[in-house]
Amino acid sequence: MKSSIKLILPLAIFATSIAHAELVGKEDIPLSGSDIPGSLRLLENAAAAGNVAAKGKLAEYLRGLPPPYRNIDRSCTLAHEAADAGDLMGTLVRVECLITGGEKADEPIPLARQLARQVQAKGSPAGGFVLYEVFVLDPKYSYSPGGKVDMDRYNALAATPVAQRGEQIDALNGLSAAVSAGHVRAVATILGYLSTTVAPGNLDRMINIASGMQQSKMPIPAAVAGDVQLARQIRQIGASRTSVSTFKSAYSSALIAAAFQIRGIRNDACDAKDIKIVHVDASEPIANAVYLPLVQPLQNSYLVQGSWSESWTFAGCDKTAAVKMQFTADGWGGAQYTSSPIKLP
Repeated sequence: MKSSIKLILPLAIFATSIAHAELVGKEDIPLSGSDIPGSLRLLENAAAAGNVAAKGKLAEYLRGLPPPYRNIDRSCTLAHEAADAGDLMGTLVRVECLITGGEKADEPIPLARQLARQVQAKGSPAGGFVLYEVFVLDPKYSYSPGGKVDMDRYNALAATPVAQRGEQIDALNGLSAAVSAGHVRAVATILGYLSTTVAPGNLDRMINIASGMQQSKMPIPAAVAGDVQLARQIRQIGASRTSVSTFKSAYSSALIAAAFQIRGIRNDACDAKDIKIVHVDASEPIANAVYLPLVQPLQNSYLVQGSWSESWTFAGCDKTAAVKMQFTADGWGGAQYTSSPIKLP
């Protein structure tokens, strides 16, 4: 059986560095008390008096606050003005306005990428994070227009030579720098990247990051909480080199092969629901491995090329079966796989 995982990019860092990092770039609106209107009036007055920082902060609040305080159009107008005056917060908000359509421009993505790099060059961890956001929302790296996967487009992206992946590499290294600095949104985003990107050790990286977040009292995003739990379960039975997403997809193929061995051609009284995976052996090295040339803490976290095999052992109905899983990196973070039975002695 053969299948292939197709995913968007959505990093690797030690749990201790997250647990002790200064948490910067937080999206929560730090307005004291419940007098949001009063706080906004103070910012309005300061901005009107020429305080550029107040204008940038007001743009952030008007974008991030819930209704009835949210005003995207005015936020983007203020962000443009603050960015033109050199304010970092205003520039960050302007980047998000450009990539989400809040500000119209002839070429919004290249302009947003340029501004994000300017913020990053000034030492702001948030600059690296928004540089990653620009990459994720860049239409030229999308393969699912309208929510429907375009396999021709996906395969074209997957075949892109490493030498032509500069924007992808810069984006991931930007996210890496933001994570290293403890940028909250980046730390949460990294879990999505790891859950969908194939490379040896990514399961451990994901588990370590989640543990670091919990130590720091940071909530694990609901969208990846289940994947974090599954990563821990997979690690308990072995050291698979797949991602969580690849493992979930490949599991069905492996289970069918194992069930056929255990139940036999007659499908006797053994219930397939009683057959469970009990061990994963992934001791063989990856052949012809090529990784994106990322810097620490992302080094070797994105396998572009390479193949490897794993032995998955299942048990149920007082019987044991082993399945050989052959994986090949597909070039865009996922992997293709085949399954075949292993005859046990």
